[in-house]
Amino acid sequence: MPGRQTRFCPFLYIHMLIVQYNLHYPPFPEGKSLVTTATSHSRCLYNFFLLLCKSAQLLVTLNECRMELSSVCIRSGLLLRGRCRMVVGGASLGRRFCAVASSSVLRTCRENNPKSSDERLGAGSQNVNKKLTWQPNKIVVQCRLKNGNSKLPVEVNVFDNELGHGAPTVVMLLGLVGSGDDFRSMVTYLSSAGIRCVAPEIPGFGDSLISRSDIYNLDFTSFGQCQMLADILRGWGITRIDSVISHSAASWLAVRFGASTQNVRSLSLINPMSIRPNKAMRPYAWTKLVGAAARNRVFWPVVDSYIEIGARRSGFKIPTHKQRQKFVGLEAVSTVDFNAVTEDVIAIREKRLPVSVAWSRNDKMIEEKLSRDLLNTLGIHQDVKKNQDQGSTIYKEELVFESGGHVLHQKHSKSISENIIAMLQTVF
Repeated sequence: MPGRQTRFCPFLYIHMLIVQYNLHYPPFPEGKSLVTTATSHSRCLYNFFLLLCKSAQLLVTLNECRMELSSVCIRSGLLLRGRCRMVVGGASLGRRFCAVASSSVLRTCRENNPKSSDERLGAGSQNVNKKLTWQPNKIVVQCRLKNGNSKLPVEVNVFDNELGHGAPTVVMLLGLVGSGDDFRSMVTYLSSAGIRCVAPEIPGFGDSLISRSDIYNLDFTSFGQCQMLADILRGWGITRIDSVISHSAASWLAVRFGASTQNVRSLSLINPMSIRPNKAMRPYAWTKLVGAAARNRVFWPVVDSYIEIGARRSGFKIPTHKQRQKFVGLEAVSTVDFNAVTEDVIAIREKRLPVSVAWSRNDKMIEEKLSRDLLNTLGIHQDVKKNQDQGSTIYKEELVFESGGHVLHQKHSKSISENIIAMLQTVF
């Protein structure tokens, strides 16, 4: 009966611990729970249970016994390490543990102390058993006009996997003619690690619709987009940003945001644009001229033809259902200040912000030399790994793929996500 005082039984207590943990915490991939997986590898943790069970004279209240694990980090081929605390009646016993890991996932279990660093490392993991939520939510933000004297209310989309405000949070920025749904595959892996993913669609991008005339009333430089992003995140209640993940042209916004915002802890750049124009934008003086002409309605037919030519030169085909995004795309690329971009990249390097760059050798949009220029400016060299401590957290600053083109976030979502998970461990 609940609350009945009973003499301590070692075998019953071990069984109760395992059953209770399996009930309270979500299973790992392949249908294995942490305890089920750990008991096959973690002899030291199992021995810790046996050591407690040797106290045969201990009287306990069975319904008050519980076991809690925290700061559990697992990487394939590395170590599982953390702390275990067992509460028996009114007594609290704790011990660190370490074991060989067999899964590629980052997990953190609940802990009573909300201010501990262990809880910050994956507070949303208890929700990963839920069906993945990755649908657009509508929010109205007041975007500042170029003249700075007034604001334009714009309804924008914000994708959110809704793992809770306590979970590690990544902000995902989509490139030109992209959508927050393009990150779905990555979100699946990151969600399984208890990471909250938020993908705001800047006005004019994705399904955050604005009229073509309003495009030229808003500021789509990296500075202007940075302000829009800050307004959206503030309206959505995002106060912590453990990493900014960007694709393609969103890298200009990512480095600006990372260089100017104090609460950004790391960056992950996928197929990033560089500190110099790519071949679709060259000669850049001509791109700037076409961008200026696009602000005059009379030249719209000529401008539309130029956009198609530029896309074909880079081997990039704009999908029919995303044709409307090409106008805001032109405005964004024709207003890039590459000197300011270089300064932002240097600021990222000087801040020693953890950065990971993923690029492809068969990317028709961005030449390999441009990717190398960006990496060199960031101070990233080939085949360099960063680690937090011996045998624990390892991530690659540079991920190079032979294939995948300009959509690595879809073609190699697992590898990139695992590297981001490893990088996130370094920011705690």
